[in-house]
Amino acid sequence: MSDEPEPRATTRQSSLATHHSLFVYGTLMDDAVVAQLVGRCLPKRTATLHGYRKVTPVGDYPYIVVDPTARVDGTLLLDVDAAALRAFDHYEDEGHLYRRIGVEVDVGNDLRSAWVYVGVRVGTGGR
Repeated sequence: MSDEPEPRATTRQSSLATHHSLFVYGTLMDDAVVAQLVGRCLPKRTATLHGYRKVTPVGDYPYIVVDPTARVDGTLLLDVDAAALRAFDHYEDEGHLYRRIGVEVDVGNDLRSAWVYVGVRVGTGGR
């Protein structure tokens, strides 16, 4: 995907940025998985996404859905370049299993723009 994340999920930023942030809440929180996909570990910070709820079906991968009263704790991956973002899109089957959208996440007392993968449909089946 060529669009950049904006501070809100419904808008997009200029395509001038060369590095991105990616909020993760499942298998991509594992450094070994990230390193296998992009060839290195990425800097990261503990972060929270407000307004979404994590769903973890038995025997399936977790996904998030909009829930104004909920929050998802996870990790913000930093310095994600375009090649890494393409690798993550491929891993998450972007457009089919998950959809990447722009959001704002809370890192300490600071809001940061980031990408996140949301489930395309309930009961997505495994990878």
